[in-house]
Amino acid sequence: MTLLSLVRAACDEVGVARPNSVMAGADQTARAMLRAAQAEGRELARRWGWQALTKERVFASVAQPVQTDALPADFSRMVPDTFWNRTMQRRVIGPLTSDEWQSLRATVANPVVDAFRIVGDQIELIPTPGEGWTFAYEYVSKNWCRSGDGTAYRDQWADDSDEPLLDEEIITLGVIWRFKRSRGLTFEADLASYEAAVQAAIGRDGGRRTLNLAAPSYAAGMPTPPQPPEGSWMA
Repeated sequence: MTLLSLVRAACDEVGVARPNSVMAGADQTARAMLRAAQAEGRELARRWGWQALTKERVFASVAQPVQTDALPADFSRMVPDTFWNRTMQRRVIGPLTSDEWQSLRATVANPVVDAFRIVGDQIELIPTPGEGWTFAYEYVSKNWCRSGDGTAYRDQWADDSDEPLLDEEIITLGVIWRFKRSRGLTFEADLASYEAAVQAAIGRDGGRRTLNLAAPSYAAGMPTPPQPPEGSWMA
């Protein structure tokens, strides 16, 4: 679906006339639908770490605390516990709070672990890395739609032919309840249907690992801490 087609589907559900264009629509209905579609895209992208928006960032360090090219232009937020120093084969801990960062800078001459914080839209590392070390992490992109030809990724609708990267049916449901709310119409049932659809999508997004409630769960091939053998043990 495109922006125009999902807005038309929302119009059919609400019972208002379909617009010929959303972005160039001059009537209040088209404008209200566009506002609802913009809000829905932004909020849905923030709602969860969707696999469709998850990317990997790999960068080479510079020999200074501030890594000037570490955050990509479409960075929204980092996926927790995915930051690694691949050169030294160790995890990068963080993000540190300002208090933790200043404490390390003031009291620890040579930290034994890598740590980071994000400030001023840049990543800072402690201790200072070597030149050209490889670091990597996963992040959630802020771009939740793209141009119809697939060449441009955006964080807002810009053309009637733009396509969502997230579930189009959920976005349509979101446009419906948001439009109704903006017009003072009853929207509670529509919101409930929308929330149920979002929770179902979150539940299946990216798949789920089978959990063993009787023992810790570790990914196949990942190192595990020492475990005592199963069996009965005398006190």
